[in-house]
Amino acid sequence: MLFSITSFSQETENGPDFSEIDSNEKVIELFEKGELSKIYLMPLEFGGEESARNTLYVPEFVQVFKKQFDKIVEDLLVDGKKLSYEAEPEYKGRSFVPSKLKLTVSGDSELTETINIW
Repeated sequence: MLFSITSFSQETENGPDFSEIDSNEKVIELFEKGELSKIYLMPLEFGGEESARNTLYVPEFVQVFKKQFDKIVEDLLVDGKKLSYEAEPEYKGRSFVPSKLKLTVSGDSELTETINIW
């Protein structure tokens, strides 16, 4: 079964520019100021681990959109679907803030979503 969901993106043409956020220290500083939110590539509730490899720092709207996507996936799992889940960030230059996040679910159901960040 193939699902289609609303595209999750923010207008990026005049949006934020994170090209100067080129170190882990800078991204953590923005997180501590409340300018970025923490998300996990593989959600903890799906077996992801709380580690640096599984963590991204992104604008709040990305966290909201990813939670909506993950809720759809959770509902499919509750319905007994066997699924594989992949989250793949894409970066511009040396920035530690991803410019896009591609979410892919395959198996009994298929979902693909790209969140345009900046």
